[in-house]
Amino acid sequence: MASDISKAYGKVQKSTSGGRAAEAEAFAKSARNLHQAVCEPLDSVALEEALQSNLKLWTVLQVSLQNNEDYLPDDLRKDILKLSIYVDKQTLKARAAPSLENVAPLININRNMAAGLFQKPKD
Repeated sequence: MASDISKAYGKVQKSTSGGRAAEAEAFAKSARNLHQAVCEPLDSVALEEALQSNLKLWTVLQVSLQNNEDYLPDDLRKDILKLSIYVDKQTLKARAAPSLENVAPLININRNMAAGLFQKPKD
């Protein structure tokens, strides 16, 4: 599961066409994996795998943003980097106390990232 998401995002970095859709799918898949792992009954092994996979996805995004590989406007790039720091902290919180309450913010962020990426960019 973890490597699938990392591979999907890695392919996005190399692709020029359809990259947004692949990025969106990586975030959507990560959200699904987190949600499935935290649903009753909570599966601690699956949750740890999903958290680790999500962390890898966000780490790849952080590196890409720091290298300005996405060519985003500075304000947007900085905001996403701030969000990625929050994701890191929330992941630690979810690992320390696995619960839907602690994982839900990660699920929601990933769903929102996916939704934004699935939208057509405005010219």
